[in-house]
Amino acid sequence: MIVRESKPPRDYEVFDMVLNRGDAVELARMLSVSPQLIRSWCRPPETDDEFKQTGKFNPLSRLRTLVAMIKEDDGEATRAYPIGRYVAGILGGVFVPNQQSCGNVNADAMTNISSVLKETGEVIDEFSKAWFTETPRKITARESAQITGQINEAISALVTLQRFVSR
Repeated sequence: MIVRESKPPRDYEVFDMVLNRGDAVELARMLSVSPQLIRSWCRPPETDDEFKQTGKFNPLSRLRTLVAMIKEDDGEATRAYPIGRYVAGILGGVFVPNQQSCGNVNADAMTNISSVLKETGEVIDEFSKAWFTETPRKITARESAQITGQINEAISALVTLQRFVSR
């Protein structure tokens, strides 16, 4: 089986996919910039010099620059995770950072993933009891933190498993 690397789209390709015909004028009005600037965000730069001198950096390339700066300063992107959480929240999703890859998934890793998911199921059962019977519709801050942490760990485990399976 041949594994294909899929490259993420470039920032201008993302803008081209997202903006419909006529959106450039509306977005330009909302941002108080020219429609030409918005349209330029949807096209590849003609030359690097022209791109840098005209200030046509779109919001996604500015965001990429910010994350790159943080990665360069810290050696990792962890400090930029709030940006991912913010954007995911706006879109109604969840930000799940990539876990450190050990290269291959062995039996111990699969057992760990299974254990995490089992523990998460137990925490959800406890939460359900507390939510519906013991203290209807109320949970403590400690219970909330516990279930949130467990859910995040489960999401991470599932994403790790998904990435392994889809290789």
